[in-house]
Amino acid sequence: MRIAGSTLVAITLLFTAGAAVADPPANKPAEQLLAKALRASMVEVELGKLAQKNAESTGVNALGVRLQRDHARIGKVLAAVSRDRGMIVPASLDSGQRAQIDALGEKSGADFDAGYVEQMVTNHDAAVHLFTALSQSDDAELSQLAKAALPILREDQRLADSYAKLSPSDTVRPIAAQ
Repeated sequence: MRIAGSTLVAITLLFTAGAAVADPPANKPAEQLLAKALRASMVEVELGKLAQKNAESTGVNALGVRLQRDHARIGKVLAAVSRDRGMIVPASLDSGQRAQIDALGEKSGADFDAGYVEQMVTNHDAAVHLFTALSQSDDAELSQLAKAALPILREDQRLADSYAKLSPSDTVRPIAAQ
């Protein structure tokens, strides 16, 4: 399926409301970026779930909700395009990605919040860089897909950056205090 017509509309509707790829190499550089972007979105969904479970502050919890939602939507589109191209869509995270999530999951309270926000800044800087490269691809379908995702990723990056600039006590009251 090519991104045209109904698929482009679906991407637009969805968006208006790091680690090495262990899969077999894709045929083209743009497809390698696609595979990397899909894996990155999978990590963000899992980290968003973890933030909802472990965050001490309502602000970090809300950030986790948003990032999980945004990356689930992006990942759904990336997976569909990957399948349409005959690429292998990973069913789970690789060991390095799982280790990243597990390490953050061992933290609690303000340490978790600070670690999560720091990871979101790093991950979203990388995601914006990755999707910018993909948007400049000669592959028109992938370029269009990346251009549709970039505004969401840039907003997520801005939110992560804004949380990183706050002191732990400024990230909104602890969830337990509500």
